[in-house]
Amino acid sequence: MTLQQLRYLCGVVDHGFSVSRAARTLFTSQPGISKQIQALEQELGVPILIRQGNRITGMTPAGAEVVDMARRTLQGAENIRRIGTDHGAGENLRLVIATTHIHARYVLRPVIARYVHERPEVALVLRQGSPAQIEQWVASGEADLGVGGNTQDPSRELVFLPCGELQRSVLTTRDHKLRKVQRPSLQELARYPLITLDVSFAGGWTVINGFAAAGVAPSIVLTATDADVIKSYVELGLGIAVLPAITYEPERDRNLAATDVSHLFKPTITQVQLRRGSWLQSHTADFIRATAPKWTRRRIEDALERR
Repeated sequence: MTLQQLRYLCGVVDHGFSVSRAARTLFTSQPGISKQIQALEQELGVPILIRQGNRITGMTPAGAEVVDMARRTLQGAENIRRIGTDHGAGENLRLVIATTHIHARYVLRPVIARYVHERPEVALVLRQGSPAQIEQWVASGEADLGVGGNTQDPSRELVFLPCGELQRSVLTTRDHKLRKVQRPSLQELARYPLITLDVSFAGGWTVINGFAAAGVAPSIVLTATDADVIKSYVELGLGIAVLPAITYEPERDRNLAATDVSHLFKPTITQVQLRRGSWLQSHTADFIRATAPKWTRRRIEDALERR
């Protein structure tokens, strides 16, 4: 068997048993993936995948064990590669960071600016996506680490390192009636059309859950995944928005005003996500420490080994 066969097998499983989606992600052909998985099944002497006609619908019991071991084998191989890179000449270092728009645009800007100055030999790659995409990219090894908010159903394959809190503000136009209220209530917010982050993001479900817990039903006119898009619609007078306070920039958002509502909603916990059991490279540890100094290399390694 080969690492390529194991990689193809895990790719098919990770993409909902869709060979076509796995092929696109792995930059290969569907027949090539099918041929390699069938060769692996023949070598092992047991079926790994359940097939109905031309469709793959699941894994056999033996297949589930094979996939679990394949993931460990691929992770071990990746760790070996990382060890080699860590002890090499330091050339061609690359750090892929999966993150949300808010974290890329607001939270990580000073971190990345400082990191690039301190580690100029490392090429940074930012991949923006939803929380589910971020977890998938980190778990599959497509990203070295993730940075995002706390999730409602965290993956067991990942380790989450809390790095800070994002409190909330309500953003309005400068002439909005809410500006006269220093400490607004949920009932007062609900009087106006609400624009909010999508519920797949911590900034979305935390706000919706906050209203629901108090038995208040806001009138949501728009949801989006991009805070800057939301602010543009607030500026148009379409509604008010509850967003992380960090997204309000007085010099840029001159037509908007922000009022603290941290007393109404739980903060979003910013977390660094790492694949459990992965080898921690020095330039990755340095980035995490730049994000939150409390996470020393020793503490990160202890978290990665903890079950």
